[in-house]
Amino acid sequence: MERHSFDDSESVCRPAIIGAGTMGRNIAVASAVGGQSVTLFDIDDEALSDAEAEVRSTVRTLTDRRVADATDVSEIRERVTYVTDFETAVADAPLIIEAVTEDRETKAAVYERIERHAWPSATLATNTSSLLITELAASLTYPERFCGMHWFHPAHIVPVVEVVYGDHTTDETVDVATAFLEAIGKDPVIVERDIPGFIANRIQSAMAREAWALLGAGVASAEDIDRAVKGTFGFRLPTLGVFEKGDHSGLDVHRTVLSELLEEIDQQTTPPSVLSDLVAEGRLGVKTDRGVYDWSEADLKRILSKRDQRLLDQLEVYQAASGPPESPNEFESDT
Repeated sequence: MERHSFDDSESVCRPAIIGAGTMGRNIAVASAVGGQSVTLFDIDDEALSDAEAEVRSTVRTLTDRRVADATDVSEIRERVTYVTDFETAVADAPLIIEAVTEDRETKAAVYERIERHAWPSATLATNTSSLLITELAASLTYPERFCGMHWFHPAHIVPVVEVVYGDHTTDETVDVATAFLEAIGKDPVIVERDIPGFIANRIQSAMAREAWALLGAGVASAEDIDRAVKGTFGFRLPTLGVFEKGDHSGLDVHRTVLSELLEEIDQQTTPPSVLSDLVAEGRLGVKTDRGVYDWSEADLKRILSKRDQRLLDQLEVYQAASGPPESPNEFESDT
């Protein structure tokens, strides 16, 4: 059986998303806004009901910002079908995106059901952010049709999705995942080696380790550390990545700075005590009203809306700056 092409958004073949939690429902929004009809599955009716309400609200936000066609709000919403029957969800799906909890045994049980009910040629992708693709594939009969598809929260706004090879993943499998992402307007990045955390989370975790170390050492307040990140290298990241910035600053300067700092930067291999203490106290962040910051009196609906509006502003900057570094020749005058 031939693999499905995602060029035709009117196709009756619907990708399936397994799990209607935060990531699953946001992937559904991204797919629908990008023109693809999808099936969103969850065993919990209440989770699906919450997902449908959030999809409706999120689509309205995106149409208001003209990220999606404002004249097609109902059509976009109707592209998402909500089901609690697993076989119905996966039976005709050319691509199945697993977005369940980050637990190996839970994922393995889902994969067993998928292989029992899905097309023999279906591509299976996992939205894991930290688990090795090769290890997850060990429970599969056809690991060659399995890959990582790592989305970033909020998935309906963040443009890049990592597509990750496992040891047995074929190029065809990655091509199917990549074609789907490109069809809905996402920017796939191919991770050719299966390593924990892939690309972005490894770099992000290195930054977070040092930020927590600075906080624990009393170098600065959490507010000032966050402002330093957002107003310096964070400010320019949508335009200049790590290596582009190095070329602009001068690699000799970059090497000198690294020579001075690498021995000083935190190198602990366990989470810092300041973070562990917060978790032990039950201060987990927004979901418990307190984390590093106190959210107990905050209007979270307004805060999250404002967050998404700012991220949509940044998305415009990213899209304007996307693509490979410009050649010096592109700046030469035609005269």
